[in-house]
Amino acid sequence: MEIREFAERILFGNRWQDKLINLDRYEDTRPGADFVTPDAPGRPQGLRLDEWHGREKMRFRDVGKLHSEKERGLVLHFFANHELLALELMALALLRFPDAPEKFRRGLVQTLKDEQEHVRLYKERMAEIGVEFGQIPVSDYFWKAIAPMQSPRDFVTGLSLTLEQANLDYAVHYAQIYQRLDDGATAAILRQVYKDEIGHVKHGLIWFERWRDEGLSQWDAYEQALQPPLSPVRAKGIGFNREGRLKAGLDAAYIDELEIFSRSRGRCPNVYWFNANCEAQVVAGRAGDRPSKLAQQLEEDLRALPMLYCAQDDVVLVERRPTVPFLRHLRTLGFSVPEFVEYGRNSVAQTSFVERKVHGLRPWGWSPQSAAFFAPLAGGLAKGENVGWQSSWTRLYSKAWSAERLEEFLAVHGADWLSAREVVGRACETVEAVIAALAHYSECGYDSLVIKASIASSGRGQIHPHGGNLRDGQRGWLENMLKAQGSVVVEPWLDKVLDLSLHFDIDAKGEIKVAGWTRFFTDARGQYRGAFVGQMVAGLDAELKKFLYGGGRDAKRLRRLGEDLASFLAGPLCAVGYVGAVGVDALVYRAGEGLRLKPVVELNPRQTMGRVAWALKQRVNAARTALWLVVSRREAQAAGWEGLAEWAAHIEDSWPAELASDGQQLSKGALFTSDPAQVREFATLLLVAETLHECRQRGRELGLDMELLGGDAHSNPRV
Repeated sequence: MEIREFAERILFGNRWQDKLINLDRYEDTRPGADFVTPDAPGRPQGLRLDEWHGREKMRFRDVGKLHSEKERGLVLHFFANHELLALELMALALLRFPDAPEKFRRGLVQTLKDEQEHVRLYKERMAEIGVEFGQIPVSDYFWKAIAPMQSPRDFVTGLSLTLEQANLDYAVHYAQIYQRLDDGATAAILRQVYKDEIGHVKHGLIWFERWRDEGLSQWDAYEQALQPPLSPVRAKGIGFNREGRLKAGLDAAYIDELEIFSRSRGRCPNVYWFNANCEAQVVAGRAGDRPSKLAQQLEEDLRALPMLYCAQDDVVLVERRPTVPFLRHLRTLGFSVPEFVEYGRNSVAQTSFVERKVHGLRPWGWSPQSAAFFAPLAGGLAKGENVGWQSSWTRLYSKAWSAERLEEFLAVHGADWLSAREVVGRACETVEAVIAALAHYSECGYDSLVIKASIASSGRGQIHPHGGNLRDGQRGWLENMLKAQGSVVVEPWLDKVLDLSLHFDIDAKGEIKVAGWTRFFTDARGQYRGAFVGQMVAGLDAELKKFLYGGGRDAKRLRRLGEDLASFLAGPLCAVGYVGAVGVDALVYRAGEGLRLKPVVELNPRQTMGRVAWALKQRVNAARTALWLVVSRREAQAAGWEGLAEWAAHIEDSWPAELASDGQQLSKGALFTSDPAQVREFATLLLVAETLHECRQRGRELGLDMELLGGDAHSNPRV
């Protein structure tokens, strides 16, 4: 039989005799001419791709839980349709490309025959289970994605190296599941499919290598050759079977890139960007709190930070994608890796990403600069999504605004365990008003006072007048700050015992979602150093634990306060149209012989490091204590290392991160959550142990300053 006749019967036939026609001997003397691709292949009754239009289709996840024998049979129905589509597309390729090399066509015939056998095996096994092939709707995705191919290279790129490569994962995964379900017959079929798919991928790869540009790596050539709607994410299934890909002949470098590659399979992604200096950007051009060089370097070093809290099919914008070894290491420890899009010259305008549809834009914090940065993406933004900065949000960054909200909240929700209203800061617009405020607090018995710039990252933009009196240098600072920002805030410097932060979100409808509280720690200047990931009360004495949870009589007291506070603050936030993440810094302080909680130290209308720590909870075993730290090059050098990369290698080698028995969450060890190979001055580090004592002990052994859970007061601007 001629190959052309064989392919025509398979592609256009509507009987099983045509689809599964046996071909022992064949010739290719009359390959014929190219022809127009049909809208759909011929199919037996119940399996036509146009037969289910307008009717509800069953999704794989509807049956993929394998709770019953019928569900296990319906899973095979999905697999069988994929194999049927594959052999039809192979027949189409034989007809579309009659001038392709003879060895390519003959290899494709053999591959097609394997696919026929897979369909036979699935069809027979479904019948034994009691599932008829065609009793549920079938997908046409493979056909729509591959049928428009314009060359043999398009075919091997889309089918062999993408859809069939994904089966190297699926076949192994489900073979193991069916074996555990004591369904050895189905497991054996899947193992045979897996073995054959290795050969199919290898056949496609051989020809892809012959046709690719020698100046490109295997990965780069693959990415360039792949046609929409396919992307490399479609070349992966459940799990990641490295062994099968190596057997198929794929380069190790290609496999590394594929393993960490991520992109949405259809959902429009949210787009994240870490602009930690947004407070300074809010007042840039008319105020004095411009970020220092170290603050700018921190922003650059931690640019990939949103990967720790965004979804896997979201996008993180970076100047440089983290290195493959770093991302692979995170994946092996259960972290998802999002899609990274690189941009240059502080703009995404020149990237191809501007053509993509996106669901939402998610900077660390909105500012005029972040709105300008995201402007090229606004055209693809989902309807109704927030498009950026609003000038009315400027005051949300002001400590004076936070002080006003605290006074209002205490007026309504005052309680003996919350701060007295007298500790609420005062907004002052003149030097005389500042002096009067200092005198007022001194008369109230507060000897330690602080003057804060209205808008500044915490730990910066503040002075401490001695005994309530301004020194000459401080007066000059005050005059400059009043001229730049128009006001400052004067308040008592409290005897702090504990730093807390509340986290919640406000959506476009004004609805609130409260995440909860985290505990963080700062250095002596109030600059952020790290946070607890879970186990918020680890290491606290009995007095503090009783205080936080109502003396043991009201375990939900802190949670209720968080809900009340979020609900209260949402009103004025929604009034100016704010949508997004909110962090509220709070503190427990000693007042006389007792403790009190100041529920609003300042409000942060943006993402916060505490919110990242909250997201990291899902990656850590709930029975463990974990600390998430910001570490610096100075600390690495103080520990005897040249830089962060060398120190990180020592730390992770000395105390490697390990997963719990469930294989899902971290149980112990040290893990850098910023790529040490790329950072210059700052990195983030996660420590996990059974107890806080063990965290401290192991941290000290590794060269970390664990005494105050802090460090160099000048090296880490708070973000």
